[in-house]
Amino acid sequence: MRIAASCLGTGVFVLSLSSLVRPQIRIQDAGKTELVCSEPQGVSHPNLEIYAPDPDQIWNRLFRLFYVRHARNGGQYGGDELDPYLWEETKYLLSGSSHDEALKLLDEFLQQHSDNLVRNPLRRAVFQRDLLGVYEWLAALSDERGPVHPELQKRIAEVIRRLTLTANEIGKLPDNYNDAILSHAFPVAYDAANANEPFLPAALFDPTGPWVCLGEEHGRPVASTHLHFFRGRSVFLVFFQVPGGRSKTLEYLEQLRNIPKGWGPNEERPLFPYPEPPQFPIGTRMALVRQMVLSDASGHPIATHLTESVQVRVYRAIHFDLGGTGAHSQDFFEFTLSRERLLSGQAGGLRAVAQGEKEFAFFLSHGMDPFESEEAPERFAGAVLKSCSACHEAAGMHSFLSYSRERFGPFDVPPPKLNVSTPSLETATQIQWIERQRSLRLTEEVAERVR
Repeated sequence: MRIAASCLGTGVFVLSLSSLVRPQIRIQDAGKTELVCSEPQGVSHPNLEIYAPDPDQIWNRLFRLFYVRHARNGGQYGGDELDPYLWEETKYLLSGSSHDEALKLLDEFLQQHSDNLVRNPLRRAVFQRDLLGVYEWLAALSDERGPVHPELQKRIAEVIRRLTLTANEIGKLPDNYNDAILSHAFPVAYDAANANEPFLPAALFDPTGPWVCLGEEHGRPVASTHLHFFRGRSVFLVFFQVPGGRSKTLEYLEQLRNIPKGWGPNEERPLFPYPEPPQFPIGTRMALVRQMVLSDASGHPIATHLTESVQVRVYRAIHFDLGGTGAHSQDFFEFTLSRERLLSGQAGGLRAVAQGEKEFAFFLSHGMDPFESEEAPERFAGAVLKSCSACHEAAGMHSFLSYSRERFGPFDVPPPKLNVSTPSLETATQIQWIERQRSLRLTEEVAERVR
């Protein structure tokens, strides 16, 4: 959920999507809808017809059950989030009426072969990735606590299997980033005079353009923290550009590969490249692109060209004297995927995150569920764009964590040597990682096939 800054308190950020403001919807009785009159301030709600015109069609009911949360104040939250509002400490879906409802809806879906109700490949792909988000949440809990409700996992795994696309269908899924550029819905260049205006770089994927897709010389994922946290539900591509065009970017990367040689002692930071690496110039830009991963009929990951989010940072200054850069020195922009926009063919489904939007902590949060707290959920929401500096606050190159590893290690290998790569090569590298980490469990679940 994303809501206006004037309504909420402070917090940190999660990769998610905006919802449309609608009359409050209360979900009861296996996903049936009941309209009510009152609405807490700042609450936003889903489009009830994401996957089918009938809001009570079972695809829509399952989606609402997994992606819409209710708070103690009677408000509803979510509905078009990139990730389900499910945390490490969440009890929702694990017991009580929500658990019973999940089993009931999944059994109904399987017994009635409801996968045949929607044949559009794009809708099937998006619905499968939605279920993968719930499945991987349960799998993460099982990794820590032992088996967590295997009956729920098995049913979800079977629905995921039934939604699989053929290789030909996957190959025909849209490149929605390119569609967004062709729509001319967003500026495609940074305007320093209007630094709050979000821009979507037109040449980001151009192999001869100013942006360089980064790889690591030993074949490790560059944005490894993101890949690990989201358990391979997406791949993450890192792009880099210094002023002066592609040749200047390549020259800088060559310097960076020679220095530093290792980690130096530093009282304030666990890791610090040593000797000091060459600093990049003011005007440098970085981008992180998250793209959708699906599952085939055997539970193995399949990459797509569907972009789920784009985060862009522009360095307008480098301030060592302010304790780093953060909001003092960087402009932050983000685009996220809206299911409604994607499935209706609007601007590739992407929308720009507005200044002041807020959301609930998910990525690298402490696992607390704000909807199961005694306090109002709004207290746990934080500004999206401002929160980027929480991790990327160090000065210049040190804020580029794919290189500096300042926060996340590892200690046992030298600083990464970043190479010129391609999106296809980096995607293949990450799919191999996902194969090792994720697909074994899902493959085992699929093999048993709930009938």
